[in-house]
Amino acid sequence: MNELRKDYLLNRWVIISKGRGKRPQDFRHEENREVKSKVCFFCPGNEHLTPPEICRVEENSEWIIRCFPNKFPAVTPEEGKLIENSGNFLTSIPAYGEHEVIVETPEHDKNIDDLSAGHIVKVLDVCSKRIEESMNDKKIKYVYIFKNWGIEGGASLSHTHIQLISLPQVPGAVQEKISASKKYDEKNKSCPYCDISNAEMKTKRGIFEDEHAASFAPFASRFPFEVWIMPKRHVKGIKDMTEAEKYSFAKILKKILMKLKTMLNDPPYNILFYFAPDESDCSNLHFHVEICPRLAKWAGFEFGSGIVINTMSPEDAAEFYKS
Repeated sequence: MNELRKDYLLNRWVIISKGRGKRPQDFRHEENREVKSKVCFFCPGNEHLTPPEICRVEENSEWIIRCFPNKFPAVTPEEGKLIENSGNFLTSIPAYGEHEVIVETPEHDKNIDDLSAGHIVKVLDVCSKRIEESMNDKKIKYVYIFKNWGIEGGASLSHTHIQLISLPQVPGAVQEKISASKKYDEKNKSCPYCDISNAEMKTKRGIFEDEHAASFAPFASRFPFEVWIMPKRHVKGIKDMTEAEKYSFAKILKKILMKLKTMLNDPPYNILFYFAPDESDCSNLHFHVEICPRLAKWAGFEFGSGIVINTMSPEDAAEFYKS
């Protein structure tokens, strides 16, 4: 029987369509993810082809992680004034901010799941450092971090990388999470994400956990094989995590991505990072990451109704990861 399921906190619904469901192997990705390019701008030896470097992590006098501005930024550090028309329908402000790239490894043919957990922790530390430094600009209200992998995941280059975009406002989707978390806390006197994680790890949707971190397939999954990962202790962001928590987080992230690669032929995906801004009323947004494999196409119903049809139940997805 198909079900309409609501997100834990948001007014967001999905249809879990078991009647149209497939076996996990039916989702194997067959298309070539490679983005063809004669020269890889992110490989060692081509550092001069990127904008001036912001920072790097070195090992044996060679860089292993590198950060620099995006050559084709979505936002720029140019100031301007709010523009409104007399009818109050058209409003715009300059797309102020910084758009940065973090290359996680110098090796062109490797992805983040090929890296050691210790190396992934170093990547998380670079992300955390860049968030903090970007937020020193008083005009910046949020730094959004994401990773695109594969053509269908929106990656324009095949060399693995993470992107950061700092913004003059908190994105609507993030603000919705903050507002819902605050409302839940006022009613229940607890963090909703702590409660969600604790509850889900006791269900069929629980996947991997250890002392410090947990992962599960969310109840109202929008994507086949969608997974959420979060620290068990309530933390607002990467900077608040202990070394042990970051290492556990990295191990689970690696395990999930390795399973996707080996069993589903390296499918495209997006990794979305959510952390709480520094404002005091945002403290109940628990840091978490959402892994969203792009194995199904959204069509007219999804775009027109805002309701997603997912043909892989989260219970079956969790079993896939644990099997």
